[in-house]
Amino acid sequence: MDYRTFLAILQVYTHIFFIIGLFYFPLIVTIPALIIAQIIFVGACGTAFYHRTVAHKNSINPVVEKIMILVSWLGASGSAIAWAGLHRAHHRFSDTNKDPHNPLTRGKWNVYWFPTGDTNIIKYVPDLLRKKWYVFQHKYYLYGLILFHILGLLLLPIAAYWCVLVVPAVLMWSAGSSINIFCHDKTGPLNVPFLGYLQAGEGWHKNHHLDPANAIFNKKYDWGGYIHQFLRMGNYAR
Repeated sequence: MDYRTFLAILQVYTHIFFIIGLFYFPLIVTIPALIIAQIIFVGACGTAFYHRTVAHKNSINPVVEKIMILVSWLGASGSAIAWAGLHRAHHRFSDTNKDPHNPLTRGKWNVYWFPTGDTNIIKYVPDLLRKKWYVFQHKYYLYGLILFHILGLLLLPIAAYWCVLVVPAVLMWSAGSSINIFCHDKTGPLNVPFLGYLQAGEGWHKNHHLDPANAIFNKKYDWGGYIHQFLRMGNYAR
C-alpha cells in the first residue's frame, strides 16, 4: 500500500470515528477535545510548524522544533518532509495543471483525501533531508501511526483514544484540505475571513501567496501567527 492510500484510509477511519464520537460522548468530553486540538494541531502543528516553520523556513526555537516534530505526528497529515515538499510545489506551480492540489484540475474530492505523498516532492526539500529528526519522522511515519493507534486502542479508554488520536487527526487534516479547496478559484488565491478565524489565520490565503516568506498572514486576526511567534521563544533568525 502506498503512502497516500494509507493516509487516506486512516483518515476515512478517523473521520467516521470522529462523527460517531460527537454523538456518543458527552459535551464535557467533546467540547474541550475540539478546542484543545484546534489550538495544538491546527494552530501549533499545522500552521505554525508545518506551514510557516518547515515549508517556509521561518525558524523557531530548536528544542521546541524537535518537540513539534513528535507532537505533529499524531495529526496524521503526512510527515513534515512530505507536507513541506507538497506545499512548496504548490507555491511553485500555484493554480496551474502542475499544482499538486489545484481543486479546479484535480477536483475537490481528490484534493481533500489525497493531498500528500507524491514521491516527486522530495526534490523540493533538500534542506530538510539534511536534518536527521525530519528524516527519522518521514522514514517511520506510517509505522509510527500504526503503533500509536494500536497502543491507543489497547491502553486508553475509548474516550481518551478519541480525544488524543482521532480528533487531532481529523482537525489537522480538514484544516489544510479546506484551505486547499476553498481558498483557490479560477481567479487564483482567495482570502476567506471565516476560514482565517477558524483555521489559525490560514484563510488569509491570498495575503500569504503575495508574501510567502512572511510568517504573519494578517497583522490583527492571524492567531496562528501569534502561536508561531510564541514558538520562536528567543530565536529571532528567519
